[in-house]
Amino acid sequence: MYTFNARVRYSEVDRNGFLSPLALLDYFQDCATFHSEDSGAGLKYLAERKIAWLLNSWQVDIKEMPFFGTEVLVSTFAYDFKGCFGYRNFVLKDTKGNELALANSIWSLINMEKAKPYPVSKELADAYGIHDRLDMEYTDRKLKAYKDADVRTADSIVIGLHNLDTNNHVNNSQYVSMASDYITKNGSGKKDDDNKIKRIRAEYRKQAFLGDVMIPHICEEDNKILVMFKDESEKAYANVEFTLAL
Repeated sequence: MYTFNARVRYSEVDRNGFLSPLALLDYFQDCATFHSEDSGAGLKYLAERKIAWLLNSWQVDIKEMPFFGTEVLVSTFAYDFKGCFGYRNFVLKDTKGNELALANSIWSLINMEKAKPYPVSKELADAYGIHDRLDMEYTDRKLKAYKDADVRTADSIVIGLHNLDTNNHVNNSQYVSMASDYITKNGSGKKDDDNKIKRIRAEYRKQAFLGDVMIPHICEEDNKILVMFKDESEKAYANVEFTLAL
């Protein structure tokens, strides 16, 4: 297991002072990239081989968001590799060992020149190591509109430079951040509290690049909100679902 220490910064909190969903995913993503770097399979290693890890899906279960200034431990480990796929868990704990959030993620290794799947080599798998997966609920990675639910559209989003990462596409956490803008209270249009989010699921279908136009499609069912980002021909970029505390 790979772990780094952090302290919740003011720049990482929501308007109520708790760690934001975007910052939580950034913690987990940073932990994965630190793990890669320190195991010798980081950005330079991948770039030299013209390969990259692309995220297929997130499932993040939130027990309690830490408040500003809280010292936390962010951990990750790989638990399986199959073909071009890598499976990775994450844990956020406080310094007393209390679990604050757990996550599961599925990644694809891609040849960036050919835009095709690239098998995970034994060398790469050995660099990360394998651990037993977390004891948590594992949901289906696929997301689709709820049956019989009304679907509304919101204003289109044009992708800017600030949305991109080192792969020159929209970073996975950016979709979650954009989707969180559509969490409303009782359909009022007023944004609900981020710290009521108890689960985040995200499915990534197609890469979005600079200048692309995404149209959010939103539907709700009970305490769940699903935001589907589509292009102008209704092909999906990503689907993000929030489960809120009742």
